[in-house]
Amino acid sequence: MNKNTSWVKPLIRSLQLACIGCLSLTNSHTSFAQDLTVSINPADTQQQVSFGGDGKLTIKDWAELNVNTTARKLYGDMQLEVIRVPIFALQPINDNIYDNVITVVRAVQAVNPDVKVFASIANGDGYGTDFHGASKFPASMRGCCEFNVYDLNLTAYAAYLDAFMQRMNDAGITIDYLAPWNEDPGDDSDHRKVFNQMKKLGNTQKVGLERFGLLTSIADVDDVEDVTDIIGSHFYDDARITNPDASWKSLVDASADPVWYTEATRYSTGDNIGLLIAGMNNIFPSIRAGVENVTFYQVVRRFVFANGNELPIKYSGFKNLVNNSNGKVVANTTSTDAEVSVVSFTDQDTLSIHIINKNSTTELARINLESRYRADGRVTRTIWDSNNTEVANSYNLNGNQGWNVVLPANAYIHLEVPLRR
Repeated sequence: MNKNTSWVKPLIRSLQLACIGCLSLTNSHTSFAQDLTVSINPADTQQQVSFGGDGKLTIKDWAELNVNTTARKLYGDMQLEVIRVPIFALQPINDNIYDNVITVVRAVQAVNPDVKVFASIANGDGYGTDFHGASKFPASMRGCCEFNVYDLNLTAYAAYLDAFMQRMNDAGITIDYLAPWNEDPGDDSDHRKVFNQMKKLGNTQKVGLERFGLLTSIADVDDVEDVTDIIGSHFYDDARITNPDASWKSLVDASADPVWYTEATRYSTGDNIGLLIAGMNNIFPSIRAGVENVTFYQVVRRFVFANGNELPIKYSGFKNLVNNSNGKVVANTTSTDAEVSVVSFTDQDTLSIHIINKNSTTELARINLESRYRADGRVTRTIWDSNNTEVANSYNLNGNQGWNVVLPANAYIHLEVPLRR
């Protein structure tokens, strides 16, 4: 008889990985080193998170093609709560581009009347040409006042914003949030002069900063937060940041205002599992750090085409994240593997765990619940990987404080866990 047993451990290992939501193997005669541990303390909660969709530079196609289908998919099925619309300072206020804004907002609010409208100055003209910096403002506003950003005539700019607010109000649209700067070096004086000279601002919340990079936002937030209601930041300097969690937390801690990630991107215009993972990897740190809103850049074009067709992998994955972000963020959610990123939400009775495995190998994760919480009931595990899109399996746990979960390589995994304490 061949006594070579070198095949035993690989076989058991393969059986272990094949088990969807395997329980601990501590009672087995064969022991394994645990690949990684995900620890979650559902008692330690922080902010609630809302999600929005940006349509600033895609508003024309969005309005003129299948606007009702895109509105339903994004604001009905995906349950986005904020729509970010453009202000085109280069266009006269009676330009047809604002008819497109009105068309889109009406379609979105027909799906969900509670959707909030976030208006922001756009880096473009609305008809396919990008303009950044001073060039996104008309010549008639520039060259006036060297003590203002871009030497702008801020009295004229405030009047233009008032005209925009009136145009929307005449169409029955309330602007809930307004950002007069977008990737511009406007300081507290530039913000104050615009807001103070507006006559139509009313109860609209003032969004400020809106820097291109997170590091610049951190450096400048103290200067601006006294004249704003919300601090918004983009995150295009991610290649310069080694610890995004710490950087986002620095901004949140430094701001007396709520912090929003107002232009989340890094998931490009194509559709594959890599782009889904990259996009989630980009936003998870902001959520863990305390950001209260994440607005996805160009939802029409990157999630759903203007003709209403979905980009199936990204749309399905991000829709699942948004739909399963109820309750509050669990602040103390950690992973022992830097290539496995986790964010979780709890509404007391249910724990929603979102995991991305950036490793090129399948991993076995030990899920540990803290503060005497236990998983009790039917757990649903849903995966997105190179071969599967939104494939679900269920299994039952009976008061387990810990259990093992298989994480496919290069995958997004969602666990819906019933809780008791």
